[in-house]
Amino acid sequence: MKITACGALLLGTALLAGTNAAARAESAKDVVEEIWEAAHIDGTKVGSLHTIVRKVETDGKKRLRATAELDLTFKRHNTLLRLRREIGTEETAEGKVTSVFMRQGQEGGRQLVLSGVVEDGRLHVRIDNGRIERRLRWSDEVVGLYRLEHLFQKREPKAGDRFSLLRYDPTYNNVLTVHVAVKEREDASTASGKGPAKWLRVEMTAEALEAPGVKVQPPPEVWWLDERFVPVRRQFELDGLGTVVLTRTTREAATAAAAPGRMADIGRKTLISLDRTIANPYTSRSVVYRITLRGDDDPESALSRDAHQEIRNLRDKTFELHVHPRRNPERRRDEGTAPAEYLQSCHFINCDDARVKELARRATGDEKDPWAKARRLERWVKQNMRPDNSVPLGPAGEVTRELRGDCRQYALLTAALCRAEGIPARTAVGLLYVEKSRRPFMGFHMWTEVWIDGQWLGLDGTLGLGTVSAAHLKIADHSWHDTSSLTPLLPVNRILGKISIAVLRTEARE
Repeated sequence: MKITACGALLLGTALLAGTNAAARAESAKDVVEEIWEAAHIDGTKVGSLHTIVRKVETDGKKRLRATAELDLTFKRHNTLLRLRREIGTEETAEGKVTSVFMRQGQEGGRQLVLSGVVEDGRLHVRIDNGRIERRLRWSDEVVGLYRLEHLFQKREPKAGDRFSLLRYDPTYNNVLTVHVAVKEREDASTASGKGPAKWLRVEMTAEALEAPGVKVQPPPEVWWLDERFVPVRRQFELDGLGTVVLTRTTREAATAAAAPGRMADIGRKTLISLDRTIANPYTSRSVVYRITLRGDDDPESALSRDAHQEIRNLRDKTFELHVHPRRNPERRRDEGTAPAEYLQSCHFINCDDARVKELARRATGDEKDPWAKARRLERWVKQNMRPDNSVPLGPAGEVTRELRGDCRQYALLTAALCRAEGIPARTAVGLLYVEKSRRPFMGFHMWTEVWIDGQWLGLDGTLGLGTVSAAHLKIADHSWHDTSSLTPLLPVNRILGKISIAVLRTEARE
């Protein structure tokens, strides 16, 4: 059986699409500033970043509205995808943020819209036309897009300076504390390939965000400032794509056509090499792996520890991961109940969608047993979905309209169908064994878990085997309750680019 790793799993958390028609319609005379930057990945031009600041009037008060739109074209499994990011802030002349906004989604897909207004010391955020509303703690010290662009010109920092600032990041819908470290000047020839000037290097690292069961480390940024302290080059990590380098340039250079033929395929970039193959991986009942992690992350929290797998023999950054998923539920005296969030409809697992409920009834028929129902639903997803890496990620209800997608759509739809039949369900993210050109790898993947008789059991709609195997390495799970962002995918960052895996021993299923 051939399976394609879900390289798309890591995309979308920071990629936002769309344009603000109202802002574009404003007169050019209201433009205060306009900046164009060319975007490169692995030395290949892939798009641009356009930042524009305009004078606007909101509720009779003059504001500065700054909008940054990142436009990227890249290749995944030989499929070209175009993604754009639009985020922005409105600020007073004194630099206080009064509102925020963003649009999120792959081109051609549903747009997730976020808007927020600062009221009474809090940020009132509306997501998906008010489907979700939040009130976040706020501070007048939060730095907006326009103020950040000019921050270093005002401070005129020198090597060795350190300070912190607050930034609102719509990707996480949270205010981040960012630590800034000013380093020595570097030759521009080293940083950009041209010119004898020296640029001041500035590193910005946000503090990790923690929620129950999830710890997320936002990626760091590096800026280079010229002699006037203007940012002329910057780079940041984009999940699943790698390092994006932005260089200030002209509009013509920034918008020049990208070169897809020279792009590295990001579907392959996310694969993790194994030292040897696993025979019959998707029916394996037990596999022991040796895991080595690099970086500062805690090895004991990098991967999930539950009935699916356990960590043993931890030595520094190396440990054994014993993966032995349950194939069938074990009868228990005290079964307990799953929290309500695993049954409730939400933005991405919208089990109350009429089409989802109809398909769930059709797939389960007159079956009454929950585990048998869940396996029927998994098999139905396998038989009716078509693999397609170009499909934008959206709610399960949208997936039912075309029945196409990658592992994310398979997992979300399986979870939604299960919830529609009264079976608690969640998704799991992790790694799955794959072979490319006869070589073994682990690729990022997503599957479904259901609550049966007081225990979580795995199902994988991309395989349709009625269970998951020891070739599934689990990083984290999530209910997707109360979120319209892709935060449930972010735990993958714990190991991205930081992990080595060796296969120690295997045991086939009976």
